[in-house]
Amino acid sequence: MIKLAWRNIWRNPRRTFITVASVFSAVLFSILSSSLAEGSWNRLMDNLLRTQVGHLEIHQKGYWENKSIDNYMTMERGMIENLRTLPYVTNVSPRVEIFAMASSDEKIKGVGIIGVDPEQENNKSSLGQRVVKGNYLRQDDDGVLLGKGLCDYLQVEVGDSIALMGQGYHGTNAIGLFPIRGVVSMIIPEMNKGFLYMTLPAAQAFVNMPDGYSGILISIDKDDHQESVREELAVTVDMETFEVLRWQESMASLLNQSRANLVFRSMIMFILYVIVGFGIMGTVIMMTNERKHEFGVVVALGMKRQMLANIVSLELFFITILGALLAITVCLPITCYFEHHPFQLTGELARIALGYGMEPSIPMSTNANIYISQAVIILVITSLTISYPIIKILQLKVNKAIRP
Repeated sequence: MIKLAWRNIWRNPRRTFITVASVFSAVLFSILSSSLAEGSWNRLMDNLLRTQVGHLEIHQKGYWENKSIDNYMTMERGMIENLRTLPYVTNVSPRVEIFAMASSDEKIKGVGIIGVDPEQENNKSSLGQRVVKGNYLRQDDDGVLLGKGLCDYLQVEVGDSIALMGQGYHGTNAIGLFPIRGVVSMIIPEMNKGFLYMTLPAAQAFVNMPDGYSGILISIDKDDHQESVREELAVTVDMETFEVLRWQESMASLLNQSRANLVFRSMIMFILYVIVGFGIMGTVIMMTNERKHEFGVVVALGMKRQMLANIVSLELFFITILGALLAITVCLPITCYFEHHPFQLTGELARIALGYGMEPSIPMSTNANIYISQAVIILVITSLTISYPIIKILQLKVNKAIRP
């Protein structure tokens, strides 16, 4: 029966090619659009997890609701070192994150200050590799690294100094003059315009809290290990004093926006699948009507209707699988290439991306689930369309079908 079905699909190559082309175009478009969407999301999340947040974050209880310096946490260095030894943990980055006014001879602007351990931060976000002018921070440095956009706005260069003014611990004044050690081109364009880095000791001295941290960012090797590490943290740190947040909680607003985008994309894909389904159905109806005489003859010669229906069903499955495999074969090299060489946006599209704080590039994803899910959906659609020829075969009136 399988051999007969395979031979039947090549008896009329034109009809087979039309159906294969319909399935091929649907799977091709579905895979490429899904790969682009997932690739963009993965790039955004990777940038955020490497620069602004961790897979898990430890804060003083109440800090996340009220991000005040007075809600900073304190933790012994020995405890921080213990966190680095936990299974699946790849990086532990204590941070001091505050807001202040930065002033040069020419301009003044509100900026975000990120106090980091230079070595740990370089391991986490490769910050040292993004220095485009000057030098990276030393462990005991009292200088700062400016984002390229911020440096241009303040009209300063490496070797100049900027004044920082803000609020310190328990309402004290935070004022300091800091030399510019280097200029960095940050991953997220918005950070280029309004952020600067300094060492942890310099940031702690600036806010008058030598042993304080706004939080501790923890990176892990795989997101699948998040709950396991969180359980370890619950045992290691005092949960009466501290709180441990997942990145899904620290970036809840972004996830809500992503879910809204996913709903919209699902609606678009549903419309596409409806169009594809009607296209395949049209081809199946044409094929069934063209072969009505053939069906009548083979039934008259003694073939059971159920066996004939099974053969026709196999033919459609072969055609669908052929179209899906062909689309996957074409998509694989395309998605692999653009995963490593993303689309570079230019002009207005680039400005829109930068406005949302995203890199002006769109990579593609090679996640196997994308290929599998699209092929399965097309097979489901084909399964639904198979009902038409099966019904026609089972209700076939042989004397009318074999009449010339």
